[in-house]
Amino acid sequence: MGRNSSLAVIARRKWVVVTTVIIAMAAAAVVSGTVDDVYSTESTLLVALQGDTQSFDTVQASQVFARSYADIIESSNIASRVAVELGDGSTRGAVEEATSFEAIPETQLIKVTAEAPTGARAKEIADAYAEVFIDYARANLAETTQATTTLADPAPIPTSAARPRPRLYVAVAAILGLALGLALAFLRERLDRRLRTVEDVEELFDVQVLARIPRRGHSQYARNAFEEAAQILRTNLQFASPDGRPRSIAITSAREGEGKTTIAASLALASAEAGLSVLAVEGDLRRPGLQRELLPETEEPLVPGLSTYLIEGSSFEESVFPTSHPGVRILPAGPLPPSPSALLESQRARGAMEAFAEEADLTVVDCPPLNVGADASVLADRVEGVIMVIDLQLSMEHSVRQALQQLEAVKARLLGVVINRDKAAAPTSYDYYYASPQKEQAPSEEEEAPRERV
Repeated sequence: MGRNSSLAVIARRKWVVVTTVIIAMAAAAVVSGTVDDVYSTESTLLVALQGDTQSFDTVQASQVFARSYADIIESSNIASRVAVELGDGSTRGAVEEATSFEAIPETQLIKVTAEAPTGARAKEIADAYAEVFIDYARANLAETTQATTTLADPAPIPTSAARPRPRLYVAVAAILGLALGLALAFLRERLDRRLRTVEDVEELFDVQVLARIPRRGHSQYARNAFEEAAQILRTNLQFASPDGRPRSIAITSAREGEGKTTIAASLALASAEAGLSVLAVEGDLRRPGLQRELLPETEEPLVPGLSTYLIEGSSFEESVFPTSHPGVRILPAGPLPPSPSALLESQRARGAMEAFAEEADLTVVDCPPLNVGADASVLADRVEGVIMVIDLQLSMEHSVRQALQQLEAVKARLLGVVINRDKAAAPTSYDYYYASPQKEQAPSEEEEAPRERV
């Protein structure tokens, strides 16, 4: 089932459909409860030519007269007479509004239908109309037409209201709500260009998926799953390039809040666990966050840092700090310069990444998002490979496409993408690795860690 198939769209937007149907049914039920009951009944008149026998011709003539009488019975003159006959102050307009007439096809019958707030009132109007018209036809029409008009069937007293009909209205509302809900679902799908699954990414963009990262929770079970995903990313990087594992990697995202800093820190730690010496560089000079991931116990920003090094205000050794994780050092962002983009394009910055690569087995650069300026594009051109983080809770098709175009414009070497907060990569996917007789409960939504700021 493809991403854009009708069934796939309905499955993704099922709550739009369900909600619309429920609202439509509830509205129909409420409206039905507020509408006054209307009772309906019918009296039937018979129009027949006078004579001892009824031949085919007389029956045919009687049917013609019945159709003509049905037109006459609708006249305002008859309605006025009925209003007087009722004798309760009814007006001609009220009588006309309460009644309707129909010559039954292929018969000599005329049906008089009356509606009223009660069954007894409806019968009273229908019978009164029949009696008045019989008298009118006898006095004004019989001599000319030689036809008689009689009451074939008096109006019965209805025992239940003809309107409203809540069940019917709710059923109709459900059908209309379903049609509207489906229309809204497809409209929402057309307007909503969020990426929701790995299949969406693979179908829309010709990129390699390096790893699928689950949501990071508080429990040990969730942390183990998260770390396992980072190890899968580290392993896949060895095969992402024909030249082997790159020595320097920039990690960025299309927009802020997609978890690039968390992925950069996790990759650095996973690589160090494999025996590599890792240099983690805070390349986001505007909103650095890597120190918070690797040195959470250090609240104040470390100085000097990258910005100080790039203006030749400090040496490499002075700008790099150890962490509590063996094999991992951090080069913090340092003080915010007046123009980060200009600093990153400086002559010293051009050779900085090559110099950093000589100081460690792997240099991981936490770059700014691609949508906030040229900083990420500049850094992406200086490293041996780029990883773009795509958050399935935030990423939009157009933002990812624009980010990929930016990387292509600077001829950056895109190694692949990392799918972050992938529901399909939930901790339960790692049962094989962490199964035990008393396995920890997978984390609930409430246990999830707060969303990263960068």
